[in-house]
Amino acid sequence: MGGKHRPGTPRDRALGAELRAIRERAELSLAQVAGAIQWNVSTLSRLERGQRHISPEAVMGLAVVYRLPLERRDELVARAKEPATLGWWDRPPAGVPSDLGALASYEFEAIRMTDWSPGVIPGLLQTPAYAEAVMHDWGVPEHDVHPRLRARRQRQELLNRREVDYTAFVGTTALANQLCSTKDFIAQLRHLITMANRDGVDVRLVELPTSFAIGGWYLMNFDRSGPVALVEHLGSSTFLFDEETDPYTAARRKLDGLALSVRATQDRVEAIIEQRIVGK
Repeated sequence: MGGKHRPGTPRDRALGAELRAIRERAELSLAQVAGAIQWNVSTLSRLERGQRHISPEAVMGLAVVYRLPLERRDELVARAKEPATLGWWDRPPAGVPSDLGALASYEFEAIRMTDWSPGVIPGLLQTPAYAEAVMHDWGVPEHDVHPRLRARRQRQELLNRREVDYTAFVGTTALANQLCSTKDFIAQLRHLITMANRDGVDVRLVELPTSFAIGGWYLMNFDRSGPVALVEHLGSSTFLFDEETDPYTAARRKLDGLALSVRATQDRVEAIIEQRIVGK
């Protein structure tokens, strides 16, 4: 009844959250439900958190335990049968980490994205030359650089969607952290201004030092499930879900109060471009 052992998708997370809400309204514990359908408690918990694929058979079994009306049961089963949104992330090419594919799938489903990047320009706003320089600086193997650059360009396509809601909070250190040639860095800064003028894209500078400069993170909000945060580490990253993301939701509010306005940010970037041109 547990279904295939496939990783959960954003759609599984939304359905799992709904099933959890139904269980809680029925005042049933994880242990009670797991015992009734002969699952491990951990299996049911992962399913409710969207960390594994939810099959129509699993939904049917849970619907019986929850004594759902026929119409409600059929609605949930139909949602479980809906084909997952297919994209390049379902089969990431060689050289592209699986967690990058997972990130792209979450981005595709997100209704709002908030990126905090204290030391470098955020990935979705990077030019190819700057992105390549960052990857070299991070020690990405040479044979993996170009596959990752292609994946980066494919992720960036989501900023072309009309309904996008993306805010990048960028630390001022990023504007001094050149990493690439002066010519390429000037092109990167100009690209930052171009992207900031797109509908649904806000770019705002945050003066450093600040306690938020410890590390970057990326918060994504969804229509039918709880938020997801990607937290950056040295050489790795971690996904956090639902209530685990509460500190980052609070941090977003604080950054919103600390950051320069969109217009003031663009003025600052334009001034830095002029300084770089004169200094060449």
